[in-house]
Amino acid sequence: MSTEKAAKKANPTRPKKINTREKILDTAIQLFAEKGFNGTTTKEIAEAAEVNESLIFRHFSTKRELYGAIIEKKIDEEPGIELPLQTHKDSKNDYLIFSAIAERMLDKCGKDSSFIRLLHFSALEGHELSDMFFSTYVEYVNMLLCDYIESRIADKAFKNVNALCASQAFIGMVINHIIVQELFGGKKRNTIKNDELVETFVTVFLEGIKTR
Repeated sequence: MSTEKAAKKANPTRPKKINTREKILDTAIQLFAEKGFNGTTTKEIAEAAEVNESLIFRHFSTKRELYGAIIEKKIDEEPGIELPLQTHKDSKNDYLIFSAIAERMLDKCGKDSSFIRLLHFSALEGHELSDMFFSTYVEYVNMLLCDYIESRIADKAFKNVNALCASQAFIGMVINHIIVQELFGGKKRNTIKNDELVETFVTVFLEGIKTR
């Protein structure tokens, strides 16, 4: 029996070896979300991750590459806003579809505020990866929602409005609430539950767009 196998047999519950690259990424996410790209040094990341600074550059050739890997990781873990639409669009149950979208946005962003903070820091600091996210994922979600709204206009269920603007208006309502909560201390003051928020947002939107 090999030494490694013997060690595992002697202590089968020992923790798995930590992936150094993932440890660096997770630590950098926390720091970048708190201080931004420009306000965080690789030395600070190394100290917080308890690794040698040179080890960071073994995995990421530059600080910018590290930041890029973080944004890409977050995009891979993105909220999946499009999933409720893809699941329910054939039902043409407008309240169900828009409620499910809002619920997913509030739930995912509420559990992980680092993504919204990272995107705002990257946009304010002129980082090209925020453009990448908005030009790919956000535009993709808006396109899907826009297509659904256009189909409902064709059904004469919705007013003949600009479908893209309507899509942006709905997403914007929810995003504005998330921004206020996460960036402007709204969590300390807000006592409204998510289900009440969703009902209000969806009712306001659908009352404005539906035909009589």
